[in-house]
Amino acid sequence: MRTPNRWTQLVLVALLILVGGGLAPLLYWMYVGSAPAVMAREARYLAENGHAVLVDVRPPEAFQRNHLAIAVNWPYEELLKPSALEAMPAQLRGKRLLVVCDGGILGAWAVRRFQELGLDDVANVRGGMQAMVSHLGRDCGCDYVDFFATASEQPTGPMPYREAPAYEQWVAVVIGFVVKPFYMLLALVIVAILWRRRSPELAALRWGLIFFFIGEAFCAANYLAYEDQSFLFEYLHSFGMVLCFGFATYAAFEGMDHWLIRYSDLKETCAALPLCLRCIKYADVPCGLRRMFYVLIPATIVLAFMPLLAQPVLFSYNTNILGTFYNYSHPAIYQIYEIRYLPAVAIAALTASFLVLLLKKTDPVSWSKVLFAAGMGALGFSLMRLFILAPYSDNQVWFVFWEEITELMFVAGAGIVLWIFRPGLFPRKEAA
Repeated sequence: MRTPNRWTQLVLVALLILVGGGLAPLLYWMYVGSAPAVMAREARYLAENGHAVLVDVRPPEAFQRNHLAIAVNWPYEELLKPSALEAMPAQLRGKRLLVVCDGGILGAWAVRRFQELGLDDVANVRGGMQAMVSHLGRDCGCDYVDFFATASEQPTGPMPYREAPAYEQWVAVVIGFVVKPFYMLLALVIVAILWRRRSPELAALRWGLIFFFIGEAFCAANYLAYEDQSFLFEYLHSFGMVLCFGFATYAAFEGMDHWLIRYSDLKETCAALPLCLRCIKYADVPCGLRRMFYVLIPATIVLAFMPLLAQPVLFSYNTNILGTFYNYSHPAIYQIYEIRYLPAVAIAALTASFLVLLLKKTDPVSWSKVLFAAGMGALGFSLMRLFILAPYSDNQVWFVFWEEITELMFVAGAGIVLWIFRPGLFPRKEAA
C-alpha cells in the first residue's frame, strides 16, 4: 500500500474523527433518543392537571433526599424484576406515565422496560430532574421550592437556586459577550491569513480553527436561540472542539517534524542524531524517536482511563445574571459523551496508533501519527471538560470562565506563534 503523503494524512485525520464523532449521535438515538419523551414544561402541565403521573425511577435513597412533590417512586431496579407489573403502585395503574430520573438517561431505559411490560402510554422527561429545575425556575421565578420535597414531604428549601455576587454576574456577562466574540473573530482572522498556505502544518491549523469557529458558533446559537437547551447544538459545539484538538495535534506534529526534528525528510539530518549517534536514515539501526513513542503512546492510553473511570457530576441550579434568569447545569448526556464515549474513542485510536508503529514494516510513523492525532482530538477535549468541571460544579460561573479563557489562550497562542515565526512561515518573495 502506498505511503500517504501529508495532504492525504490530513484527510485521514478528518475521516477518523468524523467516523468517531458520527457514531455518538447513533448511540444516543439507540439508547436514549428513540424512547418517547416530553419536555419538562409539558410533563409538569400534564402531571398537575391529572393527565399523567410522574414516576421517579431513581433509587429510594435518592428519592428520599429530594424529589418532585407530585412524583411517585418506582425504582428502576424494581422494574427489572419479572413480577414488576404485580408490584406496580396502585396510583400508577391505568394512568399515563411520565418517567423522571436525574438526567434523563435512566428514564429512557425505564421507558423501554415499561414497553416490554406491555405499557405503551409512557414517556421519558427529557433531561430528568436537571431539566425540571431549569423549567420550574424559568416559569416560576424564585418561588418554585414547593415543587420539591424530602422523605418527610416537607419543602427542601431554596436548594436549586444560588444567588450570584455582583462581580460573578459581571464575569459571566464579560465572558459571554466580550471574550467569546473576540476569540471567535480572532480565529477567523487567522483562518483568513492561512487560507492560501499549502504547507501541511499550516493547513492543519487552518482546518482546526475553522472547526473551532463552527463549534463556538453553535455554542453561541444554542444560548441565543434555545437558552442552552438544545442537545444537538451542544453536541455540534463539542464535536467542533474535538476536531479542533485533533487537527491542532496534527499541526504540532507536522510543524515540529518539518521545522525542528526533520525526521520525515530523507535529505535532512534528524535533530536527534547527536543523541542517537546512528540514524535509521543511513543505517539499519533502531530509531530513537520511534522508541520514545513506544512509551509515550501507552502512557497516553493509560491517561485516557482517567475520565473513563470518573463519575458524572449531576447538578442543576438557577440564578440571576444582571436581572436575567439563567440555569446552570451540565446535563448527564453531555457528561456521558465527554467521560465515557470520547475516552473510549481515544483508547481505540491510540491503541491502533501503537500497533501500527509496532507492526507495520514500511513507514509506520505516517499512519501512526494520523491515528495518534485522532485519539488526542477525543482525549484532549475530554480531559479539558473533566478538569474544569470537577472543581467548579457548584459554581458554574467559573467553569464557563475557565473554559472560555482556555479557548482564548489557545487562539491567541496560535496567533502569537505565527507572528513570532512569520519570517520563516510566510517568506516574502525577493524583489526582481
